[in-house]
Amino acid sequence: MYINFEKENKYTFADAELSYLEELLNSIDKIISEITSKIKCSVDPESDGILDKGEYFIGVGFCAMQRYLVDVLQDKKIDKGLALQLGPKNKDGVAISIVVHAAGNYWKHSPEWHIWMDELDDRSQKTVDRLVSHDGHAWYVLSDVLHELCNEKELSLCSCIPHLEKWRFAVHQKLQKNV
Repeated sequence: MYINFEKENKYTFADAELSYLEELLNSIDKIISEITSKIKCSVDPESDGILDKGEYFIGVGFCAMQRYLVDVLQDKKIDKGLALQLGPKNKDGVAISIVVHAAGNYWKHSPEWHIWMDELDDRSQKTVDRLVSHDGHAWYVLSDVLHELCNEKELSLCSCIPHLEKWRFAVHQKLQKNV
């Protein structure tokens, strides 16, 4: 939940959850940085399990971001599905908040999918389809998603914070129009 202050058409948000999220993502980014260093030194990072470890911590970060999306909507009279469509879009025109939400779901639920990938229900298949790259490569889905959201910068969960702030502002604007 956030509190908004408006003065002379400038918006300021008091958002404790965002500061908590940023602190958590900073700590995960330190782990990701260590993992990235190990990947660079490894002859075979996949066999060494380093890539899986990176994917795990990136997934935790996406789950925390997913929680933030829900925190923003707390006590707001807006449909969650509509709200997730707001804000910045990725290169494919999909709202980044939808990608973040799907990434959180992917990390939470993928252990139960690996055996039945060809038998996923529609909702689960939609989550996978939102995330898996179009070239068919799907080994490290969350790393690929984070790389796309970082816009060619260093792999960092904190680089997603501006996307989340823009989304929060878009939600706020939508709610103001509905008042």
